[in-house]
Amino acid sequence: AAMSETRMAIKTAASVATLLVFVAQLSTGMYVPLAPFLATRRQVGYLLSAQGLSSFLALVPAGQAVDRFSAKPVIEKGILIFGLGLVFSLSSTTFWVQLAGRLCGGAGASILFNAAMSLVMERCAEKDRGPYIGQVLGIGTLGTLVGPPLAGYTFTLASAWRVPNAEVAPLLLPLALVAVARCALRSVADVEARLKEERLLPLDPVIPKKDSLSERFLGVYTNVGAKSGGVAADLAILFGAQSAILCAGTLDMRHQGLPPTLIGLAPVPAGIMQAVTSHYGGVLSAAPWRRGAMMMICPAVLAVSLGALCAARPFLDAADVVTPFVVAMGLVTAALGLADAPSIDLMTDLAKQHNRGYGEAVTATELAVCAGQAVGPSLGVLILDFAGFNALCLVL
Repeated sequence: AAMSETRMAIKTAASVATLLVFVAQLSTGMYVPLAPFLATRRQVGYLLSAQGLSSFLALVPAGQAVDRFSAKPVIEKGILIFGLGLVFSLSSTTFWVQLAGRLCGGAGASILFNAAMSLVMERCAEKDRGPYIGQVLGIGTLGTLVGPPLAGYTFTLASAWRVPNAEVAPLLLPLALVAVARCALRSVADVEARLKEERLLPLDPVIPKKDSLSERFLGVYTNVGAKSGGVAADLAILFGAQSAILCAGTLDMRHQGLPPTLIGLAPVPAGIMQAVTSHYGGVLSAAPWRRGAMMMICPAVLAVSLGALCAARPFLDAADVVTPFVVAMGLVTAALGLADAPSIDLMTDLAKQHNRGYGEAVTATELAVCAGQAVGPSLGVLILDFAGFNALCLVL
């Protein structure tokens, strides 16, 4: 009975974590195809990079808070910040209000992702951790699949009905879903006592850790060394490539005059690839020896695939901007989907070996992810302006 109750608690936590990741991914997925209708070409790069930068800056405080207080109370605060970002985005289409919305939304999404993954890891034994993480990432990242076409269709519908601020009306859906997630969070039991017993939380939460400044911000990296840096480099490259291609490709399609619905549908195949590969990445990462191997293989396969796409580009219709985008996004998201769960598992193993907590382990992986997402959009726009989309794929 006790085992059944524990398994039920894990499933409940995994379900809530999946919903939180889904909402965060949905919001981002919906915003990208809307951004070209809200700002100039250069401003779109600023908005998306600001979102990545705020995600990056929020990660360390979020990880520290998770390790000190456990995941659930951190999620509650993250929901408030994330919701505030959506309210900003919905309130006005002016650039500065949208910038405030992206800053709050990026920080809130970062907190939610970090704490949601920790919510699962707090309750799972190592042998069960990979499949549950794969489930959260596989189903949660369906938000990137649903978001773009839903945004395009809703925007078209809102424009036809002459809804005020039709460009941001689609964001009402993630706002409603985050309210549902807040209610669902109440069904998740606290685990602070067990974490204290395992020394993954301080015995007295009032007394802060006496770590140096560098350890507070880069605890896993400063303790583990080169191995964690290698994982981080892989993640930064993969997620930076994805955000660069997504931003540049969306702007290129907008420049060609393609309708919002088609722009929204273009990332769907990539979303399917990520949902499928994230699940199998989690299953494969259940064996510890596979985690490092997958982290080495994925970037290499991606590089060869993008090189092949560049070689094939002269044989495609020069006016066709959709096909190269769909293929490039599919390749990138397949690679990062396979690497996502193993990277978290591998970083968690390294963190535990050096007495660091779950929050710091997720923070270490997400710092790399957000670094890539912060640089990617502006880099993508810069290369697109000077050399075109094919050159972007070649550089990546």
